[in-house]
Amino acid sequence: MKKLIAGLVSLCVLSSFAVAKDQKEIEKEIRQIAGKYGCLACHDIDKPKNSIPYRVIAKEYQGQPNAVEKLFKSVKFASFGKWQKIGPEKYGMKPRAIYMPRQRSIPPDELRKLLKLILSLDTSSVKVKQ
Repeated sequence: MKKLIAGLVSLCVLSSFAVAKDQKEIEKEIRQIAGKYGCLACHDIDKPKNSIPYRVIAKEYQGQPNAVEKLFKSVKFASFGKWQKIGPEKYGMKPRAIYMPRQRSIPPDELRKLLKLILSLDTSSVKVKQ
C-alpha cells in the first residue's frame, strides 16, 4: 500500500512538471496559429485587448459539450455582443469590441486545432466574480 501511495505521489509530481511544460508549448502554438491569421490583434492569452483573453474564453467554455463547435461558429460565422454582459459581470472585464467578425480565411481544420489548444489552457488563474 505504501508503495502504491508513493507511486501515485511521484506520478502527480512528475505530471505537474509535464503540465507546466505543456502549457508553455500550448501557448507558443496558440501564438503561432493566431498570429498567422491576425487573431492577436484583438486577443491575447492573458490580457484583455480589444476582446476577451483566450484564457478567459477557455474558462467559460471548458467542459461544455460541443465547445469547439460553438466557438467554431462564433469565429467562422461571426457573433455579436456575447461578452458584453458575461465579461463585466462574471470576469470583471469589458471588451472594447462588440462583435467577433467572421473569419473566413482560417481553414476549418486549423481553426478547430486553435480552439482545442485554447480550451486546453490552464484556467486556474482566471478569477470569477462572486
